[in-house]
Amino acid sequence: MSSLAVFDFDRTVVDDDSDATIINRLREKEPPPEWEASNHDWTPYMSEVFEHAYSAGLQQGEILDCIGSMRPTPGVEELITTLAAEGWDVLLLTDANSVFVNHWLKVHGLQDAVTNVITNSAFWRDGRLFIEPCMRQTACARCPSNLCKSIALAQWLAQRPPYTRVTYAGDGRNDYCPATNLPAHAIVFPRSGYPLDDLTKQTLATTSPQVKAKVVPWEDCYTILHEVFPHKRRISA
Repeated sequence: MSSLAVFDFDRTVVDDDSDATIINRLREKEPPPEWEASNHDWTPYMSEVFEHAYSAGLQQGEILDCIGSMRPTPGVEELITTLAAEGWDVLLLTDANSVFVNHWLKVHGLQDAVTNVITNSAFWRDGRLFIEPCMRQTACARCPSNLCKSIALAQWLAQRPPYTRVTYAGDGRNDYCPATNLPAHAIVFPRSGYPLDDLTKQTLATTSPQVKAKVVPWEDCYTILHEVFPHKRRISA
């Protein structure tokens, strides 16, 4: 029997936001372009930020050092290694980018425990970081064109044998769409106090909630570990 654990990256696997980490570092050198609230797509904005970072002299090594130094969410390293040891597939599904996610996983020794990463593609060229959309979708109106996590997860599931257990841990608004498409036997783990938590609470308070899966809020990943593996002794952070 196969099992799947899906994780967002920013504010879920890491206790920070990778894009915000670079934007804040860049502000120390030269203020980056401001985000326009009317813009629905974040990825084109980050392309501008990376271009600005290159022009401002923010080196590749500085960027990677910032990413590698991001704090893991308490308990996440034990959770992911335990899932891998128990034979689970671990999927990271995030609107970050492949350079940031893979570098952080490598620095923290988790690369081999993660089955796959679905995110925006990124690459270095002459010291500048370029980013390309994970997809170009128009089917889901509530998600940006570069990534609908429901579509990405459905494509992943279509290529795999059926999973007997599925969990999904996230924090943001873009995690709500896939949460609404999970089956009733799945578990959604919204981080307490973040948008996904608010949205799941709102829908569960209605007579016809859009989220059918079991919902378990969490403040640290030990909560998830205890829920998924109740036989394992919970270790406080």
